[in-house]
Amino acid sequence: MEKIIQEYVEYLQENLPESDEFWKLEKRIKNDKKKPGVLIELQKSSMIWDIARLVHDDVITIKELEGFSNELVEAIV
Repeated sequence: MEKIIQEYVEYLQENLPESDEFWKLEKRIKNDKKKPGVLIELQKSSMIWDIARLVHDDVITIKELEGFSNELVEAIV
């Protein structure tokens, strides 16, 4: 979430018209709420997909999966 907040800050510093900033940021926040790094329902049955989404959205890295089973890492990559 820290990365997302920093992106909001950078966007707000672009000096666009206030109404454009507001509506674009509102849309971005609405979309970001659905990202796994912000909100995720953890279930064992969807674990591999959840981890893959976290890697895809740069919430975690493949390197951070060191120590997990080779089968899990291969399924993610």
